[in-house]
Amino acid sequence: MRRAAGILGWLLAVVVIALGAAGLVTGMDGAPGEGSRPELTAAGDAEVTVALDAAQAEFEALAADVEALGTQARGALASLTANDRETAAAAIAAGDDLVARIDARSLAVRLALGDVPLLDTPAAEYRVSQDVRDRRDRLLAALDATSGLEDAWTRLTTGSVSASQMSELLAAHDEAVLAAAALGRQGKYDAAIRTLDGADTAISDARALRDRLARTVDVTTLDAWLDRNAAYDVALRGLYRALRDVGGRVTQDVRDAVKAERAAKERLPPDSRAMVLIMADIGRGGMNEAVIGIEEARGRLAEALQPAASSSPTVAP
Repeated sequence: MRRAAGILGWLLAVVVIALGAAGLVTGMDGAPGEGSRPELTAAGDAEVTVALDAAQAEFEALAADVEALGTQARGALASLTANDRETAAAAIAAGDDLVARIDARSLAVRLALGDVPLLDTPAAEYRVSQDVRDRRDRLLAALDATSGLEDAWTRLTTGSVSASQMSELLAAHDEAVLAAAALGRQGKYDAAIRTLDGADTAISDARALRDRLARTVDVTTLDAWLDRNAAYDVALRGLYRALRDVGGRVTQDVRDAVKAERAAKERLPPDSRAMVLIMADIGRGGMNEAVIGIEEARGRLAEALQPAASSSPTVAP
């Protein structure tokens, strides 16, 4: 009986030792870096987090610059639509500075994220938790959104330049016609006809710009404006020639010329709404797409700063 009891005791000791070893192995069996054992990655997480916090501070400044660029882009588009060239020019100048700063900050953030310790080494798998590794990857992925901002801003500024040029040409035309009309009322018909040459030049230059814009812009309203104003210029020139040739006397040719001038004048736009539509059409030619591109980049950066999960591992119960 004593011998049997001794054997049983040894068997129980073996079983206890085996179960204890199995428990130890089970406790160590979690995959490194999965966050299930934060005590194994605490030191690595702390080292990496310090570097990530510094990079994220610059990342947040970058996101603020992109948001400011979106504000300037929307302001420039709205100003051009309202034919407020001075405000649009100020917005574009501010945007130019922001684009340069965004490029510099994007490079700085990318270099800082690339210099984070441990993450690009094999040791990261077991020394850094998955949440911390994901944090760096999330920031890097969002950073790619800034790569197209310079092109987007170039499209916007190109559209604004076209809008400004067109606005200047149409304004120059109107000024020439008004000056010619003033000369005509004074009976200076030759001078009035020469002044209308400036209106013809403005129309010609505007049509050349129109042909370039037609690749990306709806030019229907612009075509109507150019055609109607060009027709009025012809009618006004005809009136002044008729008056000049008869020395101011009223003849049938003069009556016909007066009738043609009145008919052409009635077809002119009654107010500045046509100009607003023209500027809006030019604005939509690539400028809206540029604004949308900037807003999409802003959204991606903001999303990277608002992760769905906590960036620090939690201790399992």
